[in-house]
Amino acid sequence: MNIKKSSAKNTVFQIVVFLVVAAGLIFYKKNAIVELVTSGDISQVGIIINFIILLLFLGGMFKILLTLFRYIEEHHALVKVAQNIKSNIVDPSGSVSHKRLIAQRYSNIELITKQGSPVNQAALASNINASESTRLTFIRFVHSTLILAGVFGTVVSLSMALIGAAGLLNSPESIKEMGIIISSMSSALSSTVMAIVCFFIFAYFYLRLNASRIQLLNDIEEVTALYILPKVSHTEEGLIAKVSELTNTLNLATERLLSVQHTFNHAGISLQAAVDDLHGQVQNNSLNEIKGLLRKGFHLSEPIYEEPVTQENNAQNETEESVENDLVTSDMTSNIR
Repeated sequence: MNIKKSSAKNTVFQIVVFLVVAAGLIFYKKNAIVELVTSGDISQVGIIINFIILLLFLGGMFKILLTLFRYIEEHHALVKVAQNIKSNIVDPSGSVSHKRLIAQRYSNIELITKQGSPVNQAALASNINASESTRLTFIRFVHSTLILAGVFGTVVSLSMALIGAAGLLNSPESIKEMGIIISSMSSALSSTVMAIVCFFIFAYFYLRLNASRIQLLNDIEEVTALYILPKVSHTEEGLIAKVSELTNTLNLATERLLSVQHTFNHAGISLQAAVDDLHGQVQNNSLNEIKGLLRKGFHLSEPIYEEPVTQENNAQNETEESVENDLVTSDMTSNIR
């Protein structure tokens, strides 16, 4: 399986480390932070703007964390479905939630296949990409608004400083107007620094989130192309490839069957010869034993086998018969005389 490990886990780990470090710094410098906020160097407007910037940052980070946890669950579901398909389970997406992206992709491909239509993977990929983009609306809003909130705080603080400067020109001895100018300049600086720091941190994790999203969508398309489409969809090229593979398998099976048949034929011939030989030996031995038992039981003597008649014996017998005939003929001739 070519599915890589989810990068969302690494991003969540980095966010946790960042929060721990930030909490440690805040706890270590809590007195300076409290003094900065309550000392009066920052105006109420600057405090409100900084609070809005911080609230946007924390809300965006919380949304990023929720999205990353969802990507982790999507990755687990993706791996589970791929393993089920490789294990030839009837319903691979049955063990995961129907809300998961891979389960929706599998059901969509099944529906398209049942209708007899070709599966357009590019259209499905565009659809899932657009659906995921709509889930990141608030995160993109925070990413685009953080730096603008800092600029807005700077402009508002400088405007208040100009108002204080105008009042100072009208009454040079007024110390109140000078305090407005100083607090406004401090508010402008604090809002700018707050927005830049929050934007810098948020932009990094926003890029990490996009990388995790791209990896997840790429893994879904890879599983679709390698596992789901070959299992569910049947294209003309796929059917031809399967028929060709089946033909090759049948040819191999036929060759093996012929080889086994020849082996059985030779084994049958050898077995038949062995059976015939054994049968002859058993029959001869049985007859000889039966004859021997009968002779012993009836006290018979061993049989005298006649010598086989050969051509030489036949010739000798014929010669003896001709001699006897000649003698008989000579005797009859002598009597007649």
